[in-house]
Amino acid sequence: MRWPWQAGRTAAPVLVDDGSLAVLASSFDPAAGEGPALAALAATGHPPGTPVLLRHLFVLAEPPDAHELPDAPEAAEASASDGAAGTSLPFWGPRRPIRPPETAREAALRAVVERDGYEVRRLGQRLAVTRQTVPTLLAVAQERARMTGLEMRLPVTYLGWQALASPPAGQEVTES
Repeated sequence: MRWPWQAGRTAAPVLVDDGSLAVLASSFDPAAGEGPALAALAATGHPPGTPVLLRHLFVLAEPPDAHELPDAPEAAEASASDGAAGTSLPFWGPRRPIRPPETAREAALRAVVERDGYEVRRLGQRLAVTRQTVPTLLAVAQERARMTGLEMRLPVTYLGWQALASPPAGQEVTES
């Protein structure tokens, strides 16, 4: 049975990031907000209320520079001068932050976002987290806030987002 308010409606096509979609709008500046990018999306001729594939781009966070970590001889002198000479604990060298390998960092991101319906894939050195959505100011702002929050919890760097859809008539697909 069809509900009366659904009569005559067809389901929106499922968008797949297979290279056939064009980047119609993007925002990599959090200070600019979503308004200008969504205005650019409307200027391309994308029909309002039509879904796009929202692609969020991440880079796996880099470890701290080696020059920020103390050298072993300096650390050994510090431990010898702090009165711990009589302890039986050996000196293991400078403390280094524990950094999970790249595959573990990618797996951590996947575990968090895939359960919410996002798809994660590699684009060169970047990770693309995508989900189909109708681009409204609120929806895109919520998505950006969620991804920025992941940047705070996981060892990743959030770059920004892109809206992908079928190119409007007369435009060619741009390399994304």
